[in-house]
Amino acid sequence: MELDFTPQLLIVDDRAENLELLKALLGKLHVGLELIQSPIKALQDIENKEYALIILDVQMPQMDGFLLAQKIRSGHMNKSTPIIFLTAIFLDKQSESKAYECGGVDFIMKPFDNAILINKINIFLELYTNRRLVESQNKKLTVALNEKDLLEGRLRNLASNYRSILEGQSELILKMDSLHRVEFANKAFTDFFNYTLDGISRDSLASVNLVLREQLIQGIEKLNGKKKLTTFEGQIINSIGNNVCLEWTVFKEIEFDDTHYLAIGRDVSERKQLKDTLVKKESVLRRIQKKAKIGSFEWDSYSKIIRGSDEFLRLYDFSSIDKENIFEEIKLKTHIDDKEAIERMLLNLPEKNQKIEFEHRYIYNNGEIKHFKIEMYSEYREVEEIFHLYGLVSDISQKKALELTFKESLSLENDAYSDKAIFELNAKKQISYLNDYACKFLECKELKDSKGIEFTQFFKGEDTKKIKKILNLASSKKGFVFELLSIVTKKHALKRIVLAAHSTLVNNEKGVRGIMMEIVTNGEVENNSVEYKDIITGLKRQEQEFEDKTNKLKEKVEKELRINDFHRQLLLKKSELESLGKMAGSMVNEINQPLTGISMIMDNILLRLSTNNIDEEYIREKCSQVFADIDRIKKYLSQIGIYNSSQKENTQELIDVKSLVHDSLNLIKKQYKTRTVEISFDACSDDLYVTGNKYKFQKVIVDILNNAYESIEYRQQASDAKKKVEWIKITAELVNKNVVIAIKDNGCGIDPDNINYIFEPFFTTKQSGIGSGLGLYISKGIVQKMNGQITVNSKKNEFTEMKLILPFEFENSKETIKFENN
Repeated sequence: MELDFTPQLLIVDDRAENLELLKALLGKLHVGLELIQSPIKALQDIENKEYALIILDVQMPQMDGFLLAQKIRSGHMNKSTPIIFLTAIFLDKQSESKAYECGGVDFIMKPFDNAILINKINIFLELYTNRRLVESQNKKLTVALNEKDLLEGRLRNLASNYRSILEGQSELILKMDSLHRVEFANKAFTDFFNYTLDGISRDSLASVNLVLREQLIQGIEKLNGKKKLTTFEGQIINSIGNNVCLEWTVFKEIEFDDTHYLAIGRDVSERKQLKDTLVKKESVLRRIQKKAKIGSFEWDSYSKIIRGSDEFLRLYDFSSIDKENIFEEIKLKTHIDDKEAIERMLLNLPEKNQKIEFEHRYIYNNGEIKHFKIEMYSEYREVEEIFHLYGLVSDISQKKALELTFKESLSLENDAYSDKAIFELNAKKQISYLNDYACKFLECKELKDSKGIEFTQFFKGEDTKKIKKILNLASSKKGFVFELLSIVTKKHALKRIVLAAHSTLVNNEKGVRGIMMEIVTNGEVENNSVEYKDIITGLKRQEQEFEDKTNKLKEKVEKELRINDFHRQLLLKKSELESLGKMAGSMVNEINQPLTGISMIMDNILLRLSTNNIDEEYIREKCSQVFADIDRIKKYLSQIGIYNSSQKENTQELIDVKSLVHDSLNLIKKQYKTRTVEISFDACSDDLYVTGNKYKFQKVIVDILNNAYESIEYRQQASDAKKKVEWIKITAELVNKNVVIAIKDNGCGIDPDNINYIFEPFFTTKQSGIGSGLGLYISKGIVQKMNGQITVNSKKNEFTEMKLILPFEFENSKETIKFENN
């Protein structure tokens, strides 16, 4: 039957070259072709004319394709007209689903196959023609039904293609009905459990694996009929007998009032093993430190916060709830005679790396006094002008008690040693005091005759070198030395002695006090000589054993610290890879759009060349458009430099804060382009500068914005109330010569019980497997290296505000800015 009308086809696209290509491609069809660049004008024409088919570009100014489709469906003239979407950027499943929700009948990605596009347009034109003919003649109903069958066949083919894609995935993919019976399982799943799916019958989960059934049902129960997805981990044995840790993500889908569940499993055994190993290493280190009464710590001059091991906290009698005040508390409880020396040392640290050793007394709340020995290393970082101290603290109270007892027994007034030779030397190793017995022992007439004499002159041969070494050792340490020596008196008599010495103060200078006991007389050994020799031998052996054990313990502690640092570095890299993964989708979409534009321009040029309809002005115009698209790609690639692993850690440069925030917003908006979040940015000046690593600082801002988006999304999922306006507000201002960047959102907020722990490593409130808990910990470290600080203020279910406070580089500003003392 002859048609008395011509089907009308409307194409709306803001790019002229796309319309020109489609016009050349569809010009031979029996259709009235109408091309419009403005979506506003298209909306006016749609209400005045009926179209057989409407083709919409998704991304357009003034109004995108999704919104235009919704307005068409709410109108009167073309509310049932088929709509095909063409897009080069919205390539994800969420966008495709949104297109169908807006009333679209097809979703075609650029660049497209010309033959496929023409065939699809012909289908919808034929459907339109048949519908018009059915209105006038019922005989055409059979033709319309045949066309419907053809369309359904093509949809089945499309579903088959999707199934083939799922079969090729490495993750374990399983689809279940509401009774937990298997509807679909991909090859990775069937291989893992050695399970065969015949494609017809529906088996229960128990027929696959009992452990899997228990894990998945427990996961589904966590949805509570409200959540759309849940994530959890579980141990399970695969078909070859290996114990594997799987991370499962379960999605709930409702199709035609029937509930289905899609489960996706990933092998996370290596990640779990790495985390368990790190926890085990830290546990072993804590046990070693507790057994040896040695604690480890670190401190920096910028934050003045001490971070210590469990044994460190135990030695200083701290609990886990008062960690923030450790430095001030230690200063407060340090013995007054030691406090000034420690403060003076910390205030006058040399600007070089070195090892520092000192001792101090610590007074507990119950009045007990303990002696601690500190061995630490000082590192000075020139770029940040920050001192970093780390080291070990050990309890030497028992050793000090023994020394004190010995010192008291060796006092000059002690009558118990009236038959022992007691001496005292000044800083030059000259005699300053001898008791009466010592004068007789050395065969000196009186003290005044021996005062000022070099003590070493009483020793000969190898014993001269030995006594010099002993006296130097006694004066350099607060401990004691014991040794068997031979001494020559004033009258040249040779005596065999036991000498014990310790350091002391003589006339406000460091000197030596000691005791000499004779053990050999006329070539015969006295009765107590063996006893003295055994005591000295035992003391030396114990001292050597203690030193050996201490050195071995230090080696173990240092090795464990290096291993822990290595594992922490691995987890930091993992955190960066997680951030990169979030950006991957938006990167592909953003780059694909200008590439598609370039592809269409080239198609237009080739089309004109084939018809010999081209001139220089047209070539120049199209080349200009190509270069513009290339510039868009370059600009985007320059913005993702935060993931460039080749950036040096200590790279310092001048950072334009306003420009950096704009770049970060461009990145984050592309990543979350499908979410309607109102973002505002207000800077007090165009001339705000800070100093640091530009790419790492940009990562800080991007990570905080990511957290803001996720917080908003979580609140919307958890709330049954009507959705509120979602917003993120960013401000940059000057406060007391500091640049303050505030990022505030109206998401779910932070629980008050968690707010003090969000900057701790590995702390996270997200579901297992989502995030490593290192984002804010890394961000805080980056900001501190820039001589800044990061603060947080939050109220549960209302807002969260992060502030980055950094020194303002006023000397590098382009104009004078007046500071306000807020």
